[in-house]
Amino acid sequence: MAQGAVYSVNAVGYVNTELRPGYNLISNPLIAANNTIGELFKGLPNQTQVAKFVRTATNPNGSFVIGTWSTILGRWSSTDANFANIEVRPGEGVFVRNPTQAALTVTFVGDVPQGTLSTPLPAGLSIVSSQVPQSGTATELGLPVANLDQIHQWDPTLNGGAGGYRTSTYSSILNGFSGAPLGTLKVGEAFFFNKRSAGAGTWTRTFNVNQ
Repeated sequence: MAQGAVYSVNAVGYVNTELRPGYNLISNPLIAANNTIGELFKGLPNQTQVAKFVRTATNPNGSFVIGTWSTILGRWSSTDANFANIEVRPGEGVFVRNPTQAALTVTFVGDVPQGTLSTPLPAGLSIVSSQVPQSGTATELGLPVANLDQIHQWDPTLNGGAGGYRTSTYSSILNGFSGAPLGTLKVGEAFFFNKRSAGAGTWTRTFNVNQ
């Protein structure tokens, strides 16, 4: 089935997201019964890694909390003993490292987010994603931007397949982005957003499956 395709009946559906070999920056685009890493990423190969960018009051700039799946131990190995219970909800995102040489598919199952959907955009760096399960450019998906805000879109095909960022900066003078060309954001794709303009903000969309 097509990567990122959404199948829904009565607002319940599933999304297939491709994991290329190496690192992938993805989101959980549906509201699952259990949105923890331990449940969302069941059944992936030995040595699969998941990394979530976390900001706290004591670490306002943020850092990654990383876990590695061990089939031998039957659990996630991490410096955070609660790693498997960390939630990844729509609007957020994580890096997933596929340790194999072949593409894998992770399937997300749950309710399609509906109504007025708000994603926090803190000042500085954060990993975010569209809560509305649609593909499109950041502009088409309604991301609010101001002068000097930046998008860092992960492209796993860059640098000979090692991956890298396409970084583009919004210019209020140009009324658009300049820098590396940004690709279409797929359903189930997350990105780094650097809110360099003053203060925190919110990415708000109103969505109904009948649309």
